[in-house]
This record gives sequence, structure tokens and C-alpha cells, in this order.
Amino acid sequence: MPQGCVRSFGRACLALLAFLLPLSAFAQQADRLAVIWQDRGDVSALDLVGGPGGAAHEPGNEFTFLEESRGGTSPKFDVRDEHGIRWRVKLGEEVKSETAATRLLWAAGYLVDEVYYRPQIRVQGLPRLDRGREFVSGDTVTDVRLERERDKGPSTTWSWYKNPFVGTREFNGLRVMMALVNNWDLKDVNNRASETAGGARYEITDLGATFGRTGHVITRSKSVSKDYAETRFIDKVTPTSVDFVLQSRPFFPLAVHVPNYRARTRMEGIVKGIAIADARWIGNRLGQLSASQISDAFRASGFSPADVEAYTQTVMQRIAALKALDPRPPDSTADARPNPDASDPSATGADGIRCLESTCRQVPVRETLTAIDVKTPHVRAIVGGFEQGAGIGGGVQLTSASAIPGLELRAAALTSTQLYRRFDVGVFVPSVGSRRNHADVWFSYVERDTDFFGIGPRTTRDLQTEFATLRRSFQGSLYRDFADNVQGGLYAQVMQTQSARGEDASVASIDESFSSAPVEPLARWIPGFRSNTRILSYGGFLAYDTHDNSIGLTRGANLYGRLASADGVGRHDASANYGWLEGEFDVRGYAPLGSPRMSLLMRARGLFKTPRGEDSQIPFYDLSWLGGRTSLRGYHSYRFRANNVVLVSTELQRTVRSMTSVRGVDVFGFADAGQVWGDARSSTDQAILDNQDLPWHWHSGLGGGLQYRHSRSVAVRIAVGRSHEQTITYWSMTRGF
Repeated sequence: MPQGCVRSFGRACLALLAFLLPLSAFAQQADRLAVIWQDRGDVSALDLVGGPGGAAHEPGNEFTFLEESRGGTSPKFDVRDEHGIRWRVKLGEEVKSETAATRLLWAAGYLVDEVYYRPQIRVQGLPRLDRGREFVSGDTVTDVRLERERDKGPSTTWSWYKNPFVGTREFNGLRVMMALVNNWDLKDVNNRASETAGGARYEITDLGATFGRTGHVITRSKSVSKDYAETRFIDKVTPTSVDFVLQSRPFFPLAVHVPNYRARTRMEGIVKGIAIADARWIGNRLGQLSASQISDAFRASGFSPADVEAYTQTVMQRIAALKALDPRPPDSTADARPNPDASDPSATGADGIRCLESTCRQVPVRETLTAIDVKTPHVRAIVGGFEQGAGIGGGVQLTSASAIPGLELRAAALTSTQLYRRFDVGVFVPSVGSRRNHADVWFSYVERDTDFFGIGPRTTRDLQTEFATLRRSFQGSLYRDFADNVQGGLYAQVMQTQSARGEDASVASIDESFSSAPVEPLARWIPGFRSNTRILSYGGFLAYDTHDNSIGLTRGANLYGRLASADGVGRHDASANYGWLEGEFDVRGYAPLGSPRMSLLMRARGLFKTPRGEDSQIPFYDLSWLGGRTSLRGYHSYRFRANNVVLVSTELQRTVRSMTSVRGVDVFGFADAGQVWGDARSSTDQAILDNQDLPWHWHSGLGGGLQYRHSRSVAVRIAVGRSHEQTITYWSMTRGF
């Protein structure tokens, strides 16, 4: 690689890092002293009767009225006891649920207020209250929650969507706790960040809207054990994350109040997309509590013996469900009961299950057709389906789902904004002798156009020619999940390809460019051009995948390797002997820089194809290629072709607006470099064309863009790439490489 290219690529990467890394360092320094969780030590020894304040901080017996509070939905007023401690008295339906929820969150390690329940208290000097008079008889007040006032510095509210802990295990555990207690009122005003000598304390100060049914204003409830027991806990589980049930969206006619409707709808996302490891972590913490301790929390909150028993059973079921979480098909739902198969290691075939979610395939070509839920198991809306240069692709997939035991039939019809066509029909077998073994057999029909510039690293843009291909192929794969993140297998494919000149007459013609040149026939110089080939290929692959899109920007790693052999079979329209060996590696890393709001993406890819002998050839459309949105941005798609290709890409992403734990808007900058080499024609015929005699040449591109992440798999992305040849704008619906 020439030193000048190395220096240019290095400077580009350093400039991007120098621009955005200080922002991450500043954020880490600012959040250094913030606390949201504390280790309680031996959870099994905690006193849930006394709760966070314990018996030592219990309120006295003689209270004097101070003032009434008119904020919030529940009646409240302040009193002082005989020890001089100030307490806030709360009345109404939230009293018992808030007391119990506070104790469970405290036991899990979260920062909460010190609260106590009293069936009744007597208050001296009690005036006629504006609210809550139904709980008052003379100087006696019934069913009260007492919250101890403590010394605290300046405080403010904090947001579920933007805080120093987003993406951390402790914050995700808090999100799980909100689902566990059915808290349907997750407004920012109920969260408090207080400055203390030890740093900022992040707390939830209002847990009253709990232990009932979530829903809109007509269906939701508080402190109703029957409603709590009847609601589902876990909504959906994917191989990496879990969605919990929280219904907070207002009744549809109330959508006229747009800000409230949007806020309540957005609130449902707080308990979705939580990493399974984090959910299991908080489940294991809670699992140290005994049934007696959980009962103490509800008994100390004033619930009846029947309610205490009902709540204890439901909470224990939910804890068991957290501890039993394991990857399962994403269209499955679960209630609070533990999954009896979750402990079976053979049930954790992660990638086999991912294919149910996004119809992913590792071979012969790695691709993911992202599936969008349309509320029926037999139909999937699909995004993708074509390599770069086809525009935005998508369509519909019909599936038998679980109607046929042991296998799933699939049929897909896809098109793109360039009006290319693809049809797939196949059978997926999720379990072959073991739940870790899977099989996939399918037929594909693809029609599309693409561009060809010649062979070699120094081809000129003047030779750009559009050609059309029609491909029919049969393929099958058998693969195994060796571990939760490791998969490998074998595959075979027979592909028949017809090529012809494309319909775009505005680009130059290779036929015209060579019409007067003393070169060999095009069929030899460009093997497979305007011909019909049939290629049998077979090989194996190994993949290690820990990448995770469940929180913010992507994190983790994705490593892939493949070895294969390809041979021409049957008769061909052109006299050619097709045959080659190939190897591929693709290494991708996603490294958060301080928080889920900034990430460095790195990729190295190589594809190497070696003809079997001197008379063996590789069809031009099967050569390795470089250039375009997924391979060397700043150049036209498929700009360079040869036997071998190496690509190095970096991308620095920064979230500028977080909407939910998954949804957000990011800016990014990138730098790519790569080269092709290895075809004899690139140093002979092609060298003659551009008056060069050196076959090796690196190309690089720089740029940046904006992306809107809508879900864990779908994003709208615009990127602008600049190379020494041109500036190109790319649109896509992916989250990058």
C-alpha cells in the first residue's frame, strides 16, 4: 500500500476521532459521581417490613399538622412527629401500592424514599382539607402513607430516555422493575436527581401507579391484586433482548391531545428492547428474596391477607420468569410462568431462531431480509433482498409458521425502487435431530441490472456499461449452533446465470470502446459476458456473532469466515472453462466509547478467488468487487472488479437525539480504503487501456451522514461519500455495516 494512501487514510481516521472523542470524555466526567443503584449485600437478610428506613426511622405516634400540598393527583399534607421529623402524608388508592413497590425496588438495590404505611394516625391542628376529606374523621386520618423528609441539596427531574445510565445493566434492571410492578405512570416528573455531598442520586419518587393493570384511563388500575395477577408480564423475546408488557397509550379518541398521546405512547418503549443478560441479572438479584420477605413487603403496606398471598405468588412467578429467560422465537409470547425448556442448552440455537425473525442466511451470500411484524404469523413485510445498487428493496413473505410440525414453508416476492425482481420459495427446518441443528433449502429467481467498468484496479469510468442478469438458483445449507454465539455449517448451490446488455443507453459501451482495438474477443477478455453459465459451488462457514442492537448504537463483534469451491457444469454458450477456489473473511467490531450514545465501528473484509488452472476463468459477475454503499463509499457501485479484494472501513457514530432505548437520531463520519488485484488481465489488457503497468492500487473514500434508528433492525440512513473520482449520496434502510 503506497505510503501516501496510508497517511491520508490515517489522517482521516484521526480527524474523526479528534472531533468526537472529547464529547464522550466530557460526558463521562460529568456523569462520574451519579448513582442510581447500590449493592444491598445479602438480599436474603433484608428487612422488608421496615424497608429502606428500617425500624430505626419509623414515624412517631403524635403528629402536628403543618400544611397541605395541592400538587399531584393524590391528596397530601405535611406533619411533624414528636421527634421533630417532618413527614408527608399521602391518602388515596396509591398508598398501599407505593409502600410495597418502594420496598421491592429498595431490595433490588435502587434508591427510593423512606415510606411507611399506617392504618390510621391522629393529627393535632388538622384543618378542613381541600382534598381527601373522606379519609378524615375529626383528628383521625385512615389509610396513610408517611414519607420521611430528608436533608437534600438542589434537585431536578431526570428522563428515562436521556440520563447518565442509559445502556447500563443497572438502568436496564430498573426498567425491568417498572414492568415487574406494573408501573404505568413513567413520567419524568416522577423522577428526581438530587445533589448530595457524595454526588447525584437518581431516584423514582412516585411509585403509586403500580400493582394493578396497565392500560389507558378506562382500563388501568392501582392496588388491585386480581388485575395485577391477570396481566401478562413478558411480551416478546428475541435472541438478545426482551420486551415487557406496558400499556399506557391513551384511548384513541383522546389522541386529539397530541402531546399527551405521544408521551404516553412513547412511554411503552421504556420496558422494551432490554438485553436478556440484564433482565436475568435483576431477576437473579430478586431471586434471593424468600416468599416470606416478599409477603412482608405487602403485609407492611396494609394489604389484606388474601391480597398478600395473591401478590406474593404473582411476584414470585415474575421473578422466576426473569431467571428463566433464554432466546426463543421472537413472535412467541410468554406469561409470568417460567419456561420449562429454558434450561435446556439445546433450546438456545440463537442463529436458527434469528432466521425466524429476519430470514437471515450466512451462505452462499450473507444477507438479512429484515422482517416487520404485521400482526399475523403467516405474513411478514420484508425490507431488503438485493445487493447494493438496486435502490430500496422490499416486499412480502408468506409462511406456514407453526402450522406444519417440524418445518416452515416460505415464499417471498420482492422488488426495489429500480424495479428489480426477486422470488424465493423454500423450506426451513428449525430442528434436525437436535434444536441446535438447522436446515434451509430454497429456490431463488432474481432479475436486476448493474454496472461493469472492466477488470482491475485502474479501470476508467469511460468504460462503464450496464448489463442485465437473470439468475435461477437452487441451494441448501445444514448448520449447527455450537454455542449461543457460534454457528457453522455446510452448503451447496447450483446457479444458472444469463447476462445481456442493460437497457440504459446513456452509458458508454465496452463493445464500442473495443471496436477498433486489437484485443482478444470480448468473450475471453470478459468471461461470461452475454452468455449463459451454470456454476456448482459448495463449501462451509463459521460465524461468531455477539453484536447487539437492543440499546442505543450497536455494540459487540461479528466475525465470519468461509471456504468454497466453484466449478462450471453442463454446457455454456461461450467456450470457457469455469472453476475456482475462494476464501472469505469479514470481521466487524462495534465499540461503545463511554456510553451507548457514541460508538466506533470497524470492519475488515477480504474475498480471494483463485482459478483452478491457466485455462480456468471466473465469470465477470462472480468476480470480487469494490465500490458502493457497502464496499468503499465515494465510488460507484461495483466500480472495481478482480479476483481478490481487501476492504478496511471505520465509522464513528454519535447519537444526537434519543427517543427511546432503541429509537434515535445519529450523525456519523466514515473512512474507507480498499483494493482489488489478482486477475492477469488487470496487468496486460487493462494496463494497455490506461497506459499503466502497475496492477496494485489502493482507493479510499471519506464522508459522513445522518441516520434515524426506528427499531433494532430498521433505520433510514443517508450518507455522502467523497473520493478522488466523485461525490455520491447513498440512501438505505440499514444501521450501517
